[in-house]
Amino acid sequence: MQRRSVRLRVTLAAAGLFAVALTVASFALVRSVHDNLSDEIEQTNQEQLDQVARQVAAGTPPDEVQLPNGGPGGQPNFRAVGPGGAQIRIPGGNPNDRGVPRGPDPLAQARRTVETTTGQITLIVERSLAEVDSTVDSITDALFVGVPLLVVLVALLTWWIAGRALRPVEAIRAEAAEITASTIHRRVPEPPTDDEIGRLARTMNSMLDRLEESSLRQRRFVSDASHELRSPVASIRAQVEVALRKGDEANWPEVAQRVLEEDERLAVAVTELLELARAEESAEAEQVEVDLDEVVLEETARVRRVPIDTSRVSAGRVRGSAPQLARVVRNLLDNACRHASSKVEVVLAARNGPVWLAIDDDGPGVPPSDRARVFDRFMRLDEGRARDAGGMGLGLSMVKAIVERHGGQVAVDEAPIGGARFTVRLPTSFPTSDGARQYGR
Repeated sequence: MQRRSVRLRVTLAAAGLFAVALTVASFALVRSVHDNLSDEIEQTNQEQLDQVARQVAAGTPPDEVQLPNGGPGGQPNFRAVGPGGAQIRIPGGNPNDRGVPRGPDPLAQARRTVETTTGQITLIVERSLAEVDSTVDSITDALFVGVPLLVVLVALLTWWIAGRALRPVEAIRAEAAEITASTIHRRVPEPPTDDEIGRLARTMNSMLDRLEESSLRQRRFVSDASHELRSPVASIRAQVEVALRKGDEANWPEVAQRVLEEDERLAVAVTELLELARAEESAEAEQVEVDLDEVVLEETARVRRVPIDTSRVSAGRVRGSAPQLARVVRNLLDNACRHASSKVEVVLAARNGPVWLAIDDDGPGVPPSDRARVFDRFMRLDEGRARDAGGMGLGLSMVKAIVERHGGQVAVDEAPIGGARFTVRLPTSFPTSDGARQYGR
């Protein structure tokens, strides 16, 4: 246990607050008991003094009055002072007359002046407050013992409750401390509750799921990239070694041409890897107005091996990064032209809200079983995607990353002209007109 553990801090805080509250309550209790008992004695003095005063006012001499008995504080002391300050003895009014000597205790006193035929008489009643002090002292002694015991009891109870409440946290911490790169498949225990600790455990497991998935993607990416980059490097090495063995008989211009081709493949691979990393490094894209139709027309103006039909390209404005959206259109056009037999068609319109871009080719298409994985990195389908013609398989994965970063979706389906149709849907930046919808198929 650490000296500054949460359990200890919670226990000390609870015990300290309880001790302060209980101490304040104890002082209030003692004061309240003292005041209540003192008030009761004073009220009794007044009531008994009223009884004696009524007798004297009715003409009964002070030495013949009937004294009331008992009450809080015991038998009171009654006496009277006549005209001129003369002391008048009341039989039985002095405890000393009953063999009960009065000590030096504090007294509660009440006075009443009564008019008689012989003049004014002041009646005085006194009662000891020793019983009040004794009761208060007993309560104080009990509190001196009880308050510390209650504080200790509360501290122990808080320690136990905090331990039980924090036990799942300690289990989560211990399990999290054991998770490394090689054991990232492990998960922290989730308590069967919907409180903060349960939500913390589920959040941590969700984070571990994402980290594991990211780690798997990274390992897969490194493995695939190493394999893809190794291929042109090995080809360059093999061609140079063969040429060196032949010596002067080697066709060095042809060797240099092949080395340059492999070097170009290597440069393209590195460039695509960097662009893919940039496309995935941020959750959101740049937010500027982009006329997607202008981007499409600019990309389709490039010379390619098959003609591109842009007759159904209409206006479509989105928000995002113009260079990245141009990369999307370029990669899709390059992919379509690479596999097309004779033509490529481009459709751009606002369809049911989003801007809708479709690029069709009349090539072999993408089998339904491969449509979900065609956007994976380094994915090249067997048919029509040989290494010499198909690139490294990063173009479509880059398309997916950029489109999703712009809040859109990309999918592949069968084209009306027989090949593959790649569809991109992006949020529009202005209300859709009915006239623009007529171009969507």
